[in-house]
Amino acid sequence: MPLPLSVALFGLPCLLFLALQRWIVPAMAAAGVPHIVSLFVLNSPHVLFFVGALYAYRREGRSWRLDDLKARFRFRGLDRRGVLWVIAAVVGNIGSYLAIYVLARPVLRLLYDAFPEPEVLGEIMGDAETFAGFPLAGNAWLLVVFLWMYFFNVLGEELWWRGYILPRQELTHGQRTWLVHGLLWTGFHLFSPYNALMVLPGALWVSWIVQREKNTWIFVISHGTLNALAMIRIVKGILA
Repeated sequence: MPLPLSVALFGLPCLLFLALQRWIVPAMAAAGVPHIVSLFVLNSPHVLFFVGALYAYRREGRSWRLDDLKARFRFRGLDRRGVLWVIAAVVGNIGSYLAIYVLARPVLRLLYDAFPEPEVLGEIMGDAETFAGFPLAGNAWLLVVFLWMYFFNVLGEELWWRGYILPRQELTHGQRTWLVHGLLWTGFHLFSPYNALMVLPGALWVSWIVQREKNTWIFVISHGTLNALAMIRIVKGILA
């Protein structure tokens, strides 16, 4: 996978998220579209990642046998060594994310003030009491909505970025692939510049580990753990 193609495969989704967050979803809100519909629209690219990875896999002439799928997307078992790398990935990813949030807060504030997110995004994602425009308290079905979003967010991205793209990049960039991949994945997050800055250290660290170990599960678990922190808010709000 030559670098221009990699840039396109990371850049076009970035532009799609930018359009959704800055123009399409705010326009939907202004037209009175319910927030829960906007939530599904916001997360539709993750569904495309999931479907696109499977389509690209099939285009390579591969079978739908489970063993072939696991081998191509590098879903390998985790032995003791693998578990230790998972722990290193999770701790490093979450730790660096929080460290940037604390240590670089003035820079993050400048970025956010320069590129503020539309208020409707906060209304859709909610707070301690709401989610997708509904009160959390007593609405357990909202956890199902969150889990749908969570599944495609994590597995959709990991199938596409680490399962399909990373191994192809290795054929071009060799041992430097983790650096190219990590920087491009950070660039993909530039639709939210302050978030891209927080993502950068973990993106490089976990990309290096995954390339070293040739195991996509490491990034799946690391990515999933970071994104699961929002689930705590959802569950607490439902049980309140």
